[in-house]
Amino acid sequence: MTPHLPRHQHLDRLIREAARNDPRITHALAYGSFTQGAADGFSDLEYFVYLPGPARLDVRAWVEAALHGSPFVVRHFFVNDFGTPNFVLNGLLRLELHAEAPARLADVAGWPAAHADPARMLVKDTDGRLAAALRRLSTRGQPDPVAEAQGVLDRLLGWLAFGANVLARGERIRAHELLAWVQGGLLRLARLEDGQTGHWVNPSRLAEWELGGAVLERYARTTGPLGDLERHYAEAWAWTAELAARLGLHVPPELARDLSPEPRR
Repeated sequence: MTPHLPRHQHLDRLIREAARNDPRITHALAYGSFTQGAADGFSDLEYFVYLPGPARLDVRAWVEAALHGSPFVVRHFFVNDFGTPNFVLNGLLRLELHAEAPARLADVAGWPAAHADPARMLVKDTDGRLAAALRRLSTRGQPDPVAEAQGVLDRLLGWLAFGANVLARGERIRAHELLAWVQGGLLRLARLEDGQTGHWVNPSRLAEWELGGAVLERYARTTGPLGDLERHYAEAWAWTAELAARLGLHVPPELARDLSPEPRR
């Protein structure tokens, strides 16, 4: 269950009430950690509203009207890198609001199903289509980390090769950026080995609490200053090879030789 979060709960009530009272909005839902019972005082709130002509909805004005007369003040508004309006309220409480056309309702059934709670997600549904999509979402199979592990490793190897080439070219900042993708793959495989796959989709979430000290220490050896990138990539490759062996996953032998920190041939 979500802990007692009075500010989050107050904001959630305001957004839900505004969506239900707006005749333009045909469907609305909440999603994310707050609906999953996993939020804390640092979590954000996230919503989708559906209406004909969503581009004509002034999302900023809509949210400000919903917050009028409340303790909440918009400190900052921006559209994130994925085109979604975002708000930072007083106290750094964050709010994300997507506006979509009802034709996109079917997409909901294809969202990641882990931790989905349709009863807590549903805000408004004028014709039953959203409830039906949420029911389909709830009946989808949960992620199967064992079945997905080889694919995770394959992508991880690709990121290692990409990063190694960029680093060899001398683009250290870019190589540092790519290391984040490597680390994400490593965390997934480490979670699988550690039996901590509850946050398989977002493997860094609560990693400090869910993963053992040895895993965290190993992870720390894959990150650090730009000047140590060669060492970080070598550590990442060594950990990748060890995890693959312990999990019974396949690494092409020729690729393993090429990824070793020895001089290229």
